[in-house]
Formats: sequence, C-alpha cells, structure tokens
Amino acid sequence: MAAYCRVSTDSDDQVNSFLAQVKYYNDFLGRSDRMTLVDIYADEGITGSSVAKRDEFNRMIRDCKLGKIDRVYVKSVSRFARNSLECIEYIRLMKSYGVTVFFENDGLDTANMNSEMILFIKSAFAQSELLAGSQRMSTAIRMKMETGDYFTAQVPYGYRVEDRKLVVFPAEAEIVKQIFAMYMQGYGTSKIIQALKSLAPDSKWSKGGIRYILQNEKYIGDSLFQKKYTPLQLPLKNRKNRGEVDQYYVSNTHEPIIDRETFQKVQTVLAEREEQYKPKSPVTQRTYSGKIICGDCGRAYKLALPYSNRRWVCTQSGLSGKKCCSTSITESDLEKTFVCFYNRLKQHEGAILSQTFMRLVTLKRRLSSGCDEIADIDEEIASLSEENSMYIRFFQQDMMDEISYREQTGAIQKRIAELRGRRQKLLNDDAEESCILSLRRAIEDLKTMPDALLWFDANVFHNLVAHVIVASKTEVQFELKCGLKLREKIVWD
Repeated sequence: MAAYCRVSTDSDDQVNSFLAQVKYYNDFLGRSDRMTLVDIYADEGITGSSVAKRDEFNRMIRDCKLGKIDRVYVKSVSRFARNSLECIEYIRLMKSYGVTVFFENDGLDTANMNSEMILFIKSAFAQSELLAGSQRMSTAIRMKMETGDYFTAQVPYGYRVEDRKLVVFPAEAEIVKQIFAMYMQGYGTSKIIQALKSLAPDSKWSKGGIRYILQNEKYIGDSLFQKKYTPLQLPLKNRKNRGEVDQYYVSNTHEPIIDRETFQKVQTVLAEREEQYKPKSPVTQRTYSGKIICGDCGRAYKLALPYSNRRWVCTQSGLSGKKCCSTSITESDLEKTFVCFYNRLKQHEGAILSQTFMRLVTLKRRLSSGCDEIADIDEEIASLSEENSMYIRFFQQDMMDEISYREQTGAIQKRIAELRGRRQKLLNDDAEESCILSLRRAIEDLKTMPDALLWFDANVFHNLVAHVIVASKTEVQFELKCGLKLREKIVWD
C-alpha cells in the first residue's frame, strides 16, 4: 500500500497541512496488520493542473508499473488531479498495472466498477474550479493593466526593482545606451556582440537578446502589458499573444533609459533591414525543399547558387571536403520527368496500385488467419460469452443474487472488452494494415486528380509525392505518400 498527498501553495498553513497529511498516512497505514506501507509520495507546492511537474506523482506511477504497489490512498480527487482527462487516464493506467485508488473524502474506490463516472464528475468539478480561479486572477490582472497599476515581475536588463517600481541600474543602463548607439551607427547584432565581449569578456549575449533590447518599449519608460496570456484550457501555459486578447500600452510607468526619438529611429532601421534581408526565394523552392533526396548518402538536396539555372544538388557534396557520388538535377528536368511518371501511373493505375492493394489484402488475411494470438483471443472470448450466458440464466432462475450476478458479469464484460481491444490492435496497428490504408487513400486521391498532365502541376506533385530519390544519373525514384516507390527515367532537356 502507498499514499499520495499534495498541497497547492507554499504558505505556512499549507506546509503544516502537508506535514499533517504525511503524519496521518504514516499513522493510518502503519496501524493496519493487513497492509504494508511501501512509501508516501508527497508533492509540495505543485499545481494540480498537470502531472508533468509533479516528481513524486511520477515516481509513484513508475513504482506502480514495477509492481511495488497494489493500492493507493488519497485524501480527495482534487489532491490527485484537477485535469479530468488526466485523472481518468492515470486511473486507467494504474488499473492496468493492477493498482486501485481509494479517495477518502469522496468515498470513491476504483476497485468498484461504478466509480469511474463519479470520479470523472468529481475531477471535472475540480478542473472547473481551477479554471474559474485562473479566470478570476486573469480578470483582476487585466483590470490593473487598464488602470496602469499592474506591476510586471519581469525586470529587463538595465533596471532593478525598488518598492514595486523599475529603477535604472546605472552600470547596465550605459551598456543599453551603447547597444542603441552602435545599432544606429550601422552595427549588426553580431558586431554588437563582439564589441560587448571586448568590453566584458565574461558577458553572455545572443542575437535574440540584442533584438529584445532594441525592440523593448520599457527603455523609453513605457509598458506594454499582456504580451503573453494564459488560455483557459489545461494544462495552463503562457502563450504569445497574437491578438487573441487585448493588450494595454501605458506611457511613463517608470524612468526611461533611451529617448523616444532614438528608439523610434531604431524601430525604423529594424523594419528596413528586415525587409532588405527577407529571403526572396522563389515559390518553386518551397515546392521541392526537403522532397529531393540523395540516393547515395540519403541527405536532402538544396538549391545551388546562383539560382539562375534552378539546379538542385546534394547538401553532402563538398561538405568538409567530402565528395558525394550523387548527380545534380534541374527543376525543368525533374518536372518533365514527373509529368511522364504521372501520365504512366494514371494509364496503368489498375496494374500498379490496385493490384498491389489486392495482393496486400490477401497477404494480410493469410497472416491474420494464421495468427496464434488472435485465435487464442477468439477462443477466450467465446468461452467468456458462454460463461456470461450461464450467469444470466442463473440470475433469471433466481439461482444467483443480484450482487454476485453483477460482480461476475461485470468482470466478464471487462475482460471481453480488453480482449476485443487487443484483437483490434493486432489487426489494425501493424505495418501491413497501415500500408493497406495508405494505399486505399492513394487510390481514392488519384481518382480525383487529372486524367493526364500536359505540363507540370505543383499541386498534383505536392499531393501525390512524399520524396524524389535521385537514384542515379539516369533514373529517379518517386516515393508516393502511401509509401510505394516507383522508378522513372530522367527526361533531360
């Protein structure tokens, strides 16, 4: 036996409650002659919205899997989990390990067949309470943002906090001024980092850190609130605000380091440089990026410079003195080859795809019919069904009381459901079945495509082809999205 307890905050009262829970379970489980206490798993000051950060909870699950525990005691459902889906998921996982859970305050025991629905309702209430609390907190914070009374806990470089106010830290503020000045003088972020390292060799700067400073309104004494927000869904995590909720811009919230004119000039230069250095690769580069694969080394192809002849080469060729035996290919050659391949595929669709599909189905049936495990499952299901029918007859003839009847038939139905799930997994989750489903989808998709192509169609190529493998100087291999690989001779200009 084991116990799990958790408290929500690290306040003094909650710490006392935490210690009290540990003492309670030590006394309670220690007094029983029928139970042996394995361990008490206790998470202190950890949120109940997700189990990801609860180390003790996850240690308990691992010990359940290892067979160290067969029963767990918890004060209430809300102590176990406030995410209803996670609650049910872990209860089922623990059941699969042969572990039952008893929630004392709620009077729920997962050993009983009828507890799961009540458990779901209880955990759903705990979840809704958690989300409501999060919403109340978010509303309170937004009201403070609207009035300008909100104080952010994030302190940017160049400032310190005194009496809940941002105060300029002179030594760091001088570096911030240098960063802005150097950028206005034409320095890029890499050059600025080099200059800062020459001044302070131990300092750690990154391009992202420099851009964060250059774009941060805090340095002109203003504050933009709610750059991130927490959606009302579990697990509760901050996300970048891309217009989902309102933002609040408040001027003169603290002492500035940079004047507004300099800051605005820097924003203009940032925008101009971003537009200047924005990748201007043609649309066709996106069509083939990551799709052309080297048949020699397995690496992806890249667009060779210059872009004038639109030639694709292996990324391995010439890398660190290495020589790849692959051949380059131009987009025009690849497109002509694909047109020939597509027309041939449509013309012989029945012989290529349909016959392959039927052969796989036939092979799958033979494998399934000869599967010993499936046969054993079918035999056990038949035996259990007969046993269930027998209990039904006994109950109808008053030869069995209702409690015994429900216990026996409930256990049988549970076992049959497990067996059917296992049988379905054996039939559907193997590679052959996945291949059959992929081929069926490919046949259906191909029927919606044009009967023939006169010239290259990027949409058809994208929907049909997963990869193009350059097999040799004269041949490529088109790997369809269903996994089928077909060769085609290269049509050269």
